[in-house]
Amino acid sequence: MLASRIMVKNPVTTRPDARVGDALKIMREGCFRVLPVVDGDGKVLGMFSTFSIIEHIVPDYIVSGDLVSVAYAPDIGVLRSKYPAVMGMRVEQAMTEPLLIAEDESLLSIAASLVNFGRHEYALVVDKDQHLLGIVSAGDMLDRLRELGLDRPADG
Repeated sequence: MLASRIMVKNPVTTRPDARVGDALKIMREGCFRVLPVVDGDGKVLGMFSTFSIIEHIVPDYIVSGDLVSVAYAPDIGVLRSKYPAVMGMRVEQAMTEPLLIAEDESLLSIAASLVNFGRHEYALVVDKDQHLLGIVSAGDMLDRLRELGLDRPADG
């Protein structure tokens, strides 16, 4: 099965100059966890996700392991202090590198790429010029396998 058969066509996107807060609102309203970031011609520039936001809200000294324990850190205060600044950032400041795949890639190839990429559970389907054609999630692949009746236990 190929990416073109399971991808979601015409996914909701965001622009690099959009504000993080505006992109997050789109994500909340549409129940999305990621938005492809595209330019005016539909060329993929990056991927914006809820993870992108959290990554910018959590202070570096917490993530770096400099503290032995963060159990007693004033979490809400720390997170609250960074939240407004992050919401005002441009999406291009918070986007990450996307996993790009071709529309003729197989399901197995996409699954392997997602596992190896390790940062998202989404792959962006692009043409040869990196224009966005669609998006494939790990969940989409699992749904397709279930639809094919592959969720039944094997006899053994």
